[in-house]
Amino acid sequence: MPLFKDTLFYSMANWGRRLVGFITAPVIIVYFTPENYGYMSLVQTLASFCSILGLLAVADQGLPRFFIDSKDTLEKQSYVSTSFFISGLGVFMVTFLILCSTPLIPFFIKGIRLPLLFTALIALICVTRSFHYVGSNMLKWSFQSSLFTKITLIQAVTGSILTIGGIIFLGWQAKGVLFAGALVALGAGAWANISVRDYIRFSSLSKNKIKALASYSWPLLGLNIFAFFTRSLDRIFLASLTSLKAVGIFSVAYTIASIFETLVSGFFFAWGPYVLSTFRKKSAPQGYARYFSLFSCLGIMSIIVLGLWGSPVVLMLKPDGDYKEIGVFIPWIVSGTLLYYLGGYFAPGPAIKKKTYWKLIAFAIAASTNALLNYTLIPRLGILGAGIATTASSLLAGIFNQVISNRLFFVPNRWKFSFAMILVFTTIVSFSQHECFVYNINGFSFIWRVTVSVVLIILGSLPFYKDIKATGLLNKFTGKLL
Repeated sequence: MPLFKDTLFYSMANWGRRLVGFITAPVIIVYFTPENYGYMSLVQTLASFCSILGLLAVADQGLPRFFIDSKDTLEKQSYVSTSFFISGLGVFMVTFLILCSTPLIPFFIKGIRLPLLFTALIALICVTRSFHYVGSNMLKWSFQSSLFTKITLIQAVTGSILTIGGIIFLGWQAKGVLFAGALVALGAGAWANISVRDYIRFSSLSKNKIKALASYSWPLLGLNIFAFFTRSLDRIFLASLTSLKAVGIFSVAYTIASIFETLVSGFFFAWGPYVLSTFRKKSAPQGYARYFSLFSCLGIMSIIVLGLWGSPVVLMLKPDGDYKEIGVFIPWIVSGTLLYYLGGYFAPGPAIKKKTYWKLIAFAIAASTNALLNYTLIPRLGILGAGIATTASSLLAGIFNQVISNRLFFVPNRWKFSFAMILVFTTIVSFSQHECFVYNINGFSFIWRVTVSVVLIILGSLPFYKDIKATGLLNKFTGKLL
């Protein structure tokens, strides 16, 4: 089945990349101060935002739909070449604006000593990341998942070796790691783009294709921007309202929480093409609903495991007290990511009916809510306020997306029940580790933490058992074990 084959390859790529990332993370946690970690995270966050602006939503939103619908190779080449041209022009303009913004940095972000170096790093990562993204995305939509996996794994291993070696033997700090990562991304991007060169024919640039891509994609640029704000605005507000140290602590919690995203990213690389190719089948809505339940259950288990066990792992690496409350923040970051995926990716109606402006509206509402909550909660609750703000805004976007999507293309999923379960378990796991709680789990034995984890996992997974069994995956898994 194409979905499972592509899921396997994309999962291998993302698991491999994340695995070497997790190997790198302990070294960074041990050798970096929270301020240094915060600097690196902030640069990467801002570079991601600038890359979104530069790509103009063409490579990730417009190109896939027109590429799949194109009937012959020449038409595909025309759309691909036009997408490369628009994206390249957009990234060039954004890079210029980044460098021009240097004088404004000290007014908006605390603790940046060399603003020009700061913006230069953002511009460098923006360019290399965009270049790499366009090529790797074409590998995905031309169904070359195995090559995508190969390039991604080699990039990850090379970057990790450079990072670990540079930190331990050369004394690199955030700036050195960022520069090395940009060079590796440039190499991987060159490989990916060369691999899809048969689709690139700039002689086939077309004004009509530019108009078609722009009319479909550019409204979705707002969707990409608001989606970024929904998930990543917290680090920018933390840097502006508190300090780079707070950004660093939050980023370590985010690194632990991203294990969940690693587990599911391969699935969602394959999910988009799978939905667009199968939604006409009568059994499709019921199948999508079962996968929704499976994903909800996996997410709740991730909230419990990562939320309860992320803190002990980090404190083993850095027992100086900087990260002692990190277990309070991790569940909120995981739940924010989970709600983002459930609300957005499992709401196929707007894409199927080509009414994607509904997603733009959803994320505009969510992003505005996220900004307001971050601005309100961070001064009062600090890092916890940032986590709560992200979860709340993702929840709002998820509710809106599910309501609209089910009106356009009904899927019988139990999204209200799933969202409620996620919030309940997030609150329990987070509150159980807060210092104000009398029975704080951090003060109890290892056996007690294991017992609580097992009980919560059972309570969180039982309501989804029937749906998971209906997918047939449970039978396959138990059959292999037996």
